[in-house]
Amino acid sequence: MASFYTASHIPRPSLNTHTGHLLCMIGVLCKLWVRTSELFDSVVAVVLHRHRPLGHVRRWRHSPVYQLLVDLSTMEERHLIIPYRFDRATIQELCTQLEPDLMSAIRHPTGIPPQVQVLSVLHFLASGSFQTTVAMASGMSQPMFSNVLSRVLSALLKQMQSYIVFPQVEDLPAVKGDFYALGHIPNIIGAIDGTHVALVPPHRSEQVYRNRKSYHSMNVQMVCLADQYISHVNAMFPGSVHDAYILRNSSIPYVMGPLQRHRVWLLGDSGYPNLSWLLTPVRSPRTRAEERYNEAHGRTRRVI
Repeated sequence: MASFYTASHIPRPSLNTHTGHLLCMIGVLCKLWVRTSELFDSVVAVVLHRHRPLGHVRRWRHSPVYQLLVDLSTMEERHLIIPYRFDRATIQELCTQLEPDLMSAIRHPTGIPPQVQVLSVLHFLASGSFQTTVAMASGMSQPMFSNVLSRVLSALLKQMQSYIVFPQVEDLPAVKGDFYALGHIPNIIGAIDGTHVALVPPHRSEQVYRNRKSYHSMNVQMVCLADQYISHVNAMFPGSVHDAYILRNSSIPYVMGPLQRHRVWLLGDSGYPNLSWLLTPVRSPRTRAEERYNEAHGRTRRVI
């Protein structure tokens, strides 16, 4: 699968590369979670703590105060990467970006701070356990953490729309140049492929999530640029659905149609049909020219 870096030639919000990386990756996870609530019913204990205020027990129940056990400003980078998958600067900038949406949901001065919400959800997405485990470790009830999860994912989805952007007409020369440098195939503006993201399937439709490798998943279609920045995601289909079917039922044909006058193509593997805007490898090359084409195709498409 592609990794996530900001394409310098495409205008985007003034955030650092790591944040674009973060929003793209979590945006994909968000789409999957919104599609089926079971997808991320796995998670980890969060480094959170709740202090018991002085006073009557009833006050403790109605006015919990949530506080992090870790200080992001002093914690070593490697200790942040392991549980959260991102460095300090990226996490802090993400908290800043999401704070307006997360603060609007806090109705009480002792509500859950945005940083606590973001860290708990990042840990949830990065690890494997249950929501109940997170709730117990953070001092939240499971329904409360479920609300936090929905709130943070919704905020991330709003930000994602600014980062997962298909190349516009004015971007095409730079995008084509980047791809040409990889394998000397002209007029390429994206590489497309599907990836399977494992999940625990719903009991009523378990069979449709079983992929050809006999485990349950969502089949996620992605298109990326030469610098491995994701420009398109479709996370709507279960693991049993073929890549070609997902392509036909995605927005890609409608996006590529108007771009045909610019003579541009996507690159896909042999699981896709060979279309006027999609180039695939020659299945049984018979000439040296066809072999060279396949070699150049592979060098260019490997970014996905």
